[in-house]
Amino acid sequence: MRQVPQLSATPRIRELIPLLWSRLGSSRTLFVLAILLCLTDLVIHLLIPMMMEFYFNFLETGELDKVRNLLIGFNIGLLVLTVLGLIGHYLKQNNMSILHRNVALDLADHAQRLPLEKAQASHSADLQQRIYWDSNKVTLLPVTIFNNMGTQVLMLLFACIYMFTLQWQVALGVILLMPLCLLGSHLLRHRLMNIGKRVADQESVLKQCQQDALQSMDMLRAFDAQEWMTDRFVHEREKLNDLYMRRMWWQALVQSLSVTSALLIAWGTILVVAWLAVEGKIHIGALMAFFILIWRVYNPLLALGQLWGQIQESKGAAIRIASIWNAEKEPEHNGETNRSTDGQEASLTWHNVQFGYDEHAGIQEAEKRSLSDERASSPLLLDEFKLALRPASFMAIVGSSGSGKSTVAKLGAGLLFPTSGTVKVCGAATVESAEQARQYVSYVPQRPYLYAGSIRDNLLMAKPDATEAELIEAAMIAEAHSFIQALPEGYHTVMSEHGNSLSGGQKQRLAIARAVLADRPVWIFDEATSALDLETERKVMEAILKRAKERGSSVLVIAHRLTTVQEADTIVAMENGAIVEAGTHAELLHLEEGLYRSLWQQMDGSRAALHTA
Repeated sequence: MRQVPQLSATPRIRELIPLLWSRLGSSRTLFVLAILLCLTDLVIHLLIPMMMEFYFNFLETGELDKVRNLLIGFNIGLLVLTVLGLIGHYLKQNNMSILHRNVALDLADHAQRLPLEKAQASHSADLQQRIYWDSNKVTLLPVTIFNNMGTQVLMLLFACIYMFTLQWQVALGVILLMPLCLLGSHLLRHRLMNIGKRVADQESVLKQCQQDALQSMDMLRAFDAQEWMTDRFVHEREKLNDLYMRRMWWQALVQSLSVTSALLIAWGTILVVAWLAVEGKIHIGALMAFFILIWRVYNPLLALGQLWGQIQESKGAAIRIASIWNAEKEPEHNGETNRSTDGQEASLTWHNVQFGYDEHAGIQEAEKRSLSDERASSPLLLDEFKLALRPASFMAIVGSSGSGKSTVAKLGAGLLFPTSGTVKVCGAATVESAEQARQYVSYVPQRPYLYAGSIRDNLLMAKPDATEAELIEAAMIAEAHSFIQALPEGYHTVMSEHGNSLSGGQKQRLAIARAVLADRPVWIFDEATSALDLETERKVMEAILKRAKERGSSVLVIAHRLTTVQEADTIVAMENGAIVEAGTHAELLHLEEGLYRSLWQQMDGSRAALHTA
């Protein structure tokens, strides 16, 4: 991952331009060439008043041969400059597409490296808005500044120089009045930036509503809540429309101030030049050139005010993408970590671990805190937590909901990181190198994610170079091979988004097969068989434990269903983020006031009641 210089919470132009320039990479030379070729538009606009001056002067003196040569030369030059300009605009657009791609990929890479807690606390639609749409607004800054504004500034400069050659007193007056046209957009720059960010934020909220509606069709229909979702969408859209109107009024105010100032300068110049012509102090050619040059001054003055306002709005979008670049990332791989080979050393350890979920972990909340310099603290769920999973052993963690079981599993899988203390997987500390530690873990959550695509591709994600025999063996261990074969196209059957065309149990079995195929030294199953019936669950667990024993792998199972873990070497019972007891199934059942015994009796009572019914 490429390093990004730390941006301020409200990035400035002098921070953004070097960053974007570096993201152009090898295309920088072509971008400079594109900007230079696009200046042919400027040259054409400046040639017109020069041609008009010479044309009328030659007519006035009766030099018709020079008039003919002038028109021929001008048209040839116009054709050449137009072709060069088209090439420049093509190169410019191509380079801007490359820049946007690079920035969007960079932001996507940073978003993928956000700590899991922060990423899951942020709405995916908001992240998408920042990565694609906000980055697009920001990547237009080089073109806006170097091409659009640069062309207008050069137009003003050359027009004023030309005016100096015609009538220096008038040109000096125009130059002194020019800052008036930029005054409005400069004074309103903070309001323009704020309204630009608020619009982007609200556009993100609206996209979140759209995504929620599409992804929760079953719930909306089950509760007959389509109207509720529609009302929610309409409410958010009305808020966005209100922001659009506010932005329009601020833009209109900037434009009005720019237009008024530019018109005063233009008409004042016209009146002065007309008076000079009446007095006979300038020739007819100079008069015609002045009339054109006045508008060559007016249009840039008007455009510069508007472009400066657009830049301020782009800075609002820059705040949103800076929050991704500046956000704390997962620990990166910082060198090779040797896997522990000592059979006596634990495969997975939690040592004095402290951890608490941040209630305001999302990108938006972090962005607000960075802008206000507030710091948030979160209550601890785990405090001085200690546990060790031995090599080639089977450990289970049980407890009531909210006891911290899944948090321990995610910490062990390198998906969450302790506030203090260490978690080590085969000797690799997750806080030092998350990627290295995760290479030793096969993790299966209760609700696994399956990608839209074939079953085969979903399984091969864990081991792209797996053979057909390995693929089928993993599916058989997970009791998935039979149902896969029964599908119309077997392993090549294409699933819908999130695997919604499969049942919950089928999705869990595919996820288990994927973990088996990865064949790593530590397997963590977090309620991974909760959707399976008892018989299938028994077969799956037996096959997994047999495979783990053959490979010398360690197995950690988080379970509510205690029948799953009776054969565990160690059963750990948790409550309120702490270990209250540990032992084998038989040992824990002998503890009269024990938590595990209480959970077992509740399960027995439920089964007895079900049997009676």
